[in-house]
Amino acid sequence: MTLYSQDFANSGLRTANREKRTANRESQTANSTNQPTHHQPTMPTLTATRLTAIAFLCFRALTAPAQPGVAAPIPPPQAQATGSIEGVVRDAESGELLPLVNVRLADTLVGTSSEFDGSFQLTALKPGRHILLASYVGYKEQRLENIAVEAGKSTEVTINLEPAAVIADEVVVTATLRPQAVKLAPASIGLVTSKQIRERNITTFDQAFDEVPGVVVTRSSGANVQALSIRGASEVAGGGIGNRVLLLIDGRPAISPESGGALWNLVPLNSIERIEVVKGAYSSLYGSSAMGGVINVITRKPDVEPEMRLHVNYGFFNRAPASAEYSRYNDFRTIEGSYSRRTGKFAYLLDGGWKANDGHREKSGFDLYNFYGKASWQFSKNRFLQVSGNVNRIKNDTPATWFSTRQAYSVAPHRRDDYQDRRELNTDLYYYALPNSRTKYSSRFYYYHNYSRFTFDDDPGNDSTNVNFGKQLVAESSVRTQRLGNVSQLDLYSRSGHYIIAGTDIKWDGVVGLPDTVLYGRHQALSLGAYVQDEITFSEKLVATLGIRFDHYNILGESVENNFSPKLAMAFNARKGLSLRMLLAQAFRNPAMAERFIKFEQGGGLRFQPNPNLESEKLVLSAEFGAKIDVAPGASLDAALFYNRYNGLISFRQLSKPLEPLLYEVINLKAAVMQGLELSYQHRLKDFLILNVGYTFLDARDISDGRLNDELAYKVRHAFSASATAYHGPVTFNVNCRYRSRIREVFIYPGSEPDAAFITNAKLDVKIADHYSCYLAVDNIGNEQYEELERYRMPGRGYTAGAVVRF
Repeated sequence: MTLYSQDFANSGLRTANREKRTANRESQTANSTNQPTHHQPTMPTLTATRLTAIAFLCFRALTAPAQPGVAAPIPPPQAQATGSIEGVVRDAESGELLPLVNVRLADTLVGTSSEFDGSFQLTALKPGRHILLASYVGYKEQRLENIAVEAGKSTEVTINLEPAAVIADEVVVTATLRPQAVKLAPASIGLVTSKQIRERNITTFDQAFDEVPGVVVTRSSGANVQALSIRGASEVAGGGIGNRVLLLIDGRPAISPESGGALWNLVPLNSIERIEVVKGAYSSLYGSSAMGGVINVITRKPDVEPEMRLHVNYGFFNRAPASAEYSRYNDFRTIEGSYSRRTGKFAYLLDGGWKANDGHREKSGFDLYNFYGKASWQFSKNRFLQVSGNVNRIKNDTPATWFSTRQAYSVAPHRRDDYQDRRELNTDLYYYALPNSRTKYSSRFYYYHNYSRFTFDDDPGNDSTNVNFGKQLVAESSVRTQRLGNVSQLDLYSRSGHYIIAGTDIKWDGVVGLPDTVLYGRHQALSLGAYVQDEITFSEKLVATLGIRFDHYNILGESVENNFSPKLAMAFNARKGLSLRMLLAQAFRNPAMAERFIKFEQGGGLRFQPNPNLESEKLVLSAEFGAKIDVAPGASLDAALFYNRYNGLISFRQLSKPLEPLLYEVINLKAAVMQGLELSYQHRLKDFLILNVGYTFLDARDISDGRLNDELAYKVRHAFSASATAYHGPVTFNVNCRYRSRIREVFIYPGSEPDAAFITNAKLDVKIADHYSCYLAVDNIGNEQYEELERYRMPGRGYTAGAVVRF
């Protein structure tokens, strides 16, 4: 095994000892909160043919044998006697044996990884003295010098790794489907850890992204996310339609088949270990929906010792301004608990929670129930089985626009008895094996189920129910979706510096939207995908990645489409404290069932002509160029340029003529360019203060033929965020703020474009004893009155008090 033998250490393979030191591990993750990307706004447009030709030439160049100076040594002739080094790797404090530790000879790519019992062996070594390096996530790198190797003999060593409070090179897995240091990742990456979630007053999953550069969340209320967009990619169309960001939970897709969107608020916060945000085109690994990027939620592992956690809080909203004529007192509360333990080679974690919120205005309340479970079993020395799942239910008010500009906290009478009931199940069975130090095999079977029921006439006494301009009256509708899939992957590492992964991605979708006079009826689809990627290590400084994926999508009996998605990326660690990145790729998104077959939109009373032959959207060129620089001790800066050119973006076309009832069709209409700049800065002042600053500039242009103007709707041109976290003994204090510039164009209610907004929040956390802590938080300190989506007033000032207990 070579330098990256530790890369076989899937995030699910971390040891019990590493779990026990979550706080140490997370503190180093905070160093990687802001990961800008690399795109060049002025890059000329390339056709698919030219990009393919470039990728082919790069492939010919990069697949040549690695340079002699960095290739693995040629095995000595049989006549020459060799020796070996063997031993075990342990935790320096507990003495626990550590598996999958990267062990290698210094200044070479010759190495291996420790087995599940902590043992390792390096063979065919030249006699003499060698330097041995051992590294593992969450531990300080260990350097053993003057290890003597004699011909025909084996030298035994014991490596004791010490836990590290701060690790400079946090490891992520999403960008290349294997663990990898952030500085060597071929894309811009943002990280949000469970520690950061606890330090800020994050109550729902979507709030975790408010400080990630390049990510914009558009909400209509505390329980309804209209869109989550990376670099402007997603549309704000409601119900998940127009989503171009792929949500994964522990690597399994969590996207609803009927809309192509994610129920972002159903992800349980208490189960999260960290969130990885990969920005840019990633269809080459993940297929459809990964045009703008990928969000991978990596959940907690069971603790070493039996542990129970309990979290409770209570809060309330500031009363609305007197001019709004809304004086209701609204509050919210949370109860969450978890229990985990390990017994031999078996471990499990159970996690459940309840959140209730009256909402800050009419039709914004919800009751949310989450349950998460995970169990793992190491049934042999190098084989591992894991089952996990989420069960969620949310009963909430259907969001509605304000009654008037003056009465921004009230809704029209006919919307007051509209409700939603959504239930979600997301589960998987994951198996992986390491037959030897250069091979890994994994297979994941997953199942997704979502049932959503919408009631528009819950109160028959409400005579104004279902006005809808007299076009269509429906008292209730429902959507039931299912997805069954499998992702299997083979990892191979060669001594010549090639890390090859190849895999298949198969899924079946079933969708039932009723009544079919309004929604999309019954449909089934089959998706087949195959991908291959070669990561070539030319040296410890230069890594190149080539990948391509083929996808076949078949809506049974209705339409068929095929797509290829190539990628070329490079990461260059120029010197200590300076790394450069580059990514060129293409991507696509298959239209959702709702976009193809919708017949009527209940809320706005809009009729549609179905379009089963809608084609996939294309990201014909995604490019990013960036650098990460250590500008001073404890301070780092990420800067990135990005350029994305889209063709065939899905939009609405009016078919009806003047004086006729409105009729629309969903078509491939727009071409667009979205380019810009991302900056993020982090400064750690010893162990008592962490500063983070992020800025994103987005230039989003409509370049379609026949366009009325160059503006694209709902794009935030300037976004800024900053936070400071101070530590003093048992006290942690965080203050954070964010700014969004004015939305310059909308398409739902033109003339009601949301103004710029500046929001500031603060949280004070005090650790009373080893197992007890409490906190106070204030959100929107300035009581800013603002919207993210036109005519949907967001919360004003809110107050929260809570406590966390560990048994």
